[in-house]
Amino acid sequence: MTSGRIRLISFIIIAYMITCLAWWTVLLLQKNDSIYLYQDAISSNAIIDLPEESVFLAKYQRQKYMIIGEGIVFALSLIIGIWIINKAVQDEFKIAQLKNNFLVSITHELKTPIASIKMILETLLNKPNLEESKRLQIESNALNETNRLESMVNKLLLSAKIEDQYQYNFEEVHLKYFLSFIIYNYPLQKGRRQVTIDCPAEIKAEVDQETFKSVIQNLLENAIKYSSLDDDIMVKVSLDNNNIVLECIDEGKGIADTEKTEVLKKFYRIGNEEFRSTEGSGLGLFIVNEIIKSHHGKLTILDNKPKGTIIRIHIPMSQKNVV
Repeated sequence: MTSGRIRLISFIIIAYMITCLAWWTVLLLQKNDSIYLYQDAISSNAIIDLPEESVFLAKYQRQKYMIIGEGIVFALSLIIGIWIINKAVQDEFKIAQLKNNFLVSITHELKTPIASIKMILETLLNKPNLEESKRLQIESNALNETNRLESMVNKLLLSAKIEDQYQYNFEEVHLKYFLSFIIYNYPLQKGRRQVTIDCPAEIKAEVDQETFKSVIQNLLENAIKYSSLDDDIMVKVSLDNNNIVLECIDEGKGIADTEKTEVLKKFYRIGNEEFRSTEGSGLGLFIVNEIIKSHHGKLTILDNKPKGTIIRIHIPMSQKNVV
């Protein structure tokens, strides 16, 4: 439940309770006036025109049930209101904790490559006569750290853009060539098996190339992060009626059922924050899910048997026919 919807429901419940209180106030004032008139008439021995006993009893029963019913509804409204407010407060605390974890992790993620690049540059400056092989290795490490820093900054910028009315530009692409170019240029870990592609050459899709490239890169990053060097990774594409089904399949640690929806939330990361050893910011799958929704698609997370994860994406072949 979004914070906006929680606020709307809370406003409706509060307005209803205020209306109930106002109505009960009017009702009690009317009862108080009636009691006063009867008491005044009795004390002065005045003759008052009382309704028939059956009418009087029916009115009494009707008002009795009305008060009981309104009391029950009021109590239920109060309980539901307290529950919604309590849930909203808990959600706010949870979001605050996620943001705090994000700040801690992103600070580390940004400082680490900067420190590494600084140390590499100092080494190159202080040792001008370094052996060629060592120099090439150090320069390669500096390039890797620079790519890592660039990837993190791009992810932060893209996360901000897709939440701020990003203008998507859908173009038709041959998926096999599009995927091949991205995967071929993706910096794989040293010693890792190649990522394989299973995509018919004739499949075309209308996508925003900039953001859809980020989708593939984030899926690859997650698959690599949570699998070993010997685990296979495959990007598979097939057709399902007028939809394109894209799957990123790995043989890594997998994702628990309880976390399959949580990982799509902003800043959420798998595992205990205090004992986590993997890098990341908690933005990857959030970005992927937001982009896929903007492509009028759907993302689901499945288990890969016997181990690993399948990230399955459905998107329409053409965005022109989607309302």
